[in-house]
Amino acid sequence: MRAILATLALLTVIVGAIAQPLGAGMAAGLAASAALALYLLLEGWRCRLPGRVILALAILAALATLIWHPLPAQVLGKAGIAAAAIIGLFAALGFLREAAETSPLVQQCGELMVRQPPGRRYLVLTLGSHLISLVLNFGVLPLLGTMVMKGNTLDAAGGDQRVVDIRTRRMLSAMLRGFAMMTAWSPLSVAFAVTVVVIPGLDWGRLLPIQVGLAALLLALGWLLDRRAFPPSGHALPGVGQQTDWRPAWRMTALVAAVVCASVALAEALGVKLVVGAMVAVPPSAVVWLLWQKRQPRKVVKELGQSLLRTMPNFRDEVAMLGGAMFAGTVAAAFLSPDSIGAMVQTLGLPPLVLVILLAWSIMALAQVGVSQIASVTLLGGALVHVAPPLVLASAMMGAWALSACSTVVGAAVLTVARLGGVGVKVVGRDWNGLYVVAGGLLLALWLAGLDYLVASFG
Repeated sequence: MRAILATLALLTVIVGAIAQPLGAGMAAGLAASAALALYLLLEGWRCRLPGRVILALAILAALATLIWHPLPAQVLGKAGIAAAAIIGLFAALGFLREAAETSPLVQQCGELMVRQPPGRRYLVLTLGSHLISLVLNFGVLPLLGTMVMKGNTLDAAGGDQRVVDIRTRRMLSAMLRGFAMMTAWSPLSVAFAVTVVVIPGLDWGRLLPIQVGLAALLLALGWLLDRRAFPPSGHALPGVGQQTDWRPAWRMTALVAAVVCASVALAEALGVKLVVGAMVAVPPSAVVWLLWQKRQPRKVVKELGQSLLRTMPNFRDEVAMLGGAMFAGTVAAAFLSPDSIGAMVQTLGLPPLVLVILLAWSIMALAQVGVSQIASVTLLGGALVHVAPPLVLASAMMGAWALSACSTVVGAAVLTVARLGGVGVKVVGRDWNGLYVVAGGLLLALWLAGLDYLVASFG
């Protein structure tokens, strides 16, 4: 019964988050936030420690609002609606995960990636992880990670444990970076959803190609650092040398493009933000994908219902961390007004470009000590919204979010990779990816300088 109630609550969050911008207004948003609260009452106590910590902070923020803020109902309502909107997007993307996990196409793409010769294995893994993460989100890491670890045996390495360890580091790092850079541009990511909320009126049509370029640069940086640190050894995983069939990769590319295009088309047709278009487009797309796989509508409906009852309650950790961070960040913004922070920042007398670069580096630094990117982007980004050009500010926040996802030791992605590789989270976040994140931060600063010049020159 608890699983049924939790699933229904999360589905209500999706419906409410979609209905609010489509005309249902505040009532739908409050209904979605109430459904989110019910879900957390049912499942929150079963979260792992990071999720419980975030929930505790959210509860403390709510209590502080009730005690000290002059308009507690208004602040808590706004925070609840913001949290429900983020979780609505995350839960809607869960439908794609349901279809992807049973798809032979995804399995074929994974096997294609891990069976490449050493010289191009990193590149194929990072691009493949990047592509599949658009539909699987965090699910891409255990999916490809399991395939990688199964293929990376001592026998395949000629009995050399050092080679096994190096391959583990290179392949898991490639996957992690590929996934993380998805957040730098994808309209289906939480980073995109938060950014368009923080910067009202942001022209996402212009932002999207800009961020695709940034993601491509950061992915290329990761490949160059890997090649410099680990030249190909000549060893290959089992199956290397067989004829490569790239058709599954092209089919996956077409599938992802279709989902993104459907999201964009619906957003334009309905006159809503792109994230709302994604929430509308993704669940039907997932059902169509399932129908294409099984060709039996009744079986699809039955199996999808059973699967949702199993998986949606298991989203508890992600819901607690994402929803709790968004709630706490929105409440904090009510006490620490972005306008007042912005006024304090302007007293420093620094040029806008320097402030934007410092903002990006601050987001990355705060993530290392456990401050969620949702909270830092909401507060710090909101403070500079009238100081810097919107496109430059958005690029800074999304780029910093992507880089910090590779290194924060409290992030879900780093935790997953560490568990797959059998190493500590500090090994993954700092030893494996520390240099990449530092170099990426410098590259991001140069990118922002160039973007700021282009915006100032051409508008």
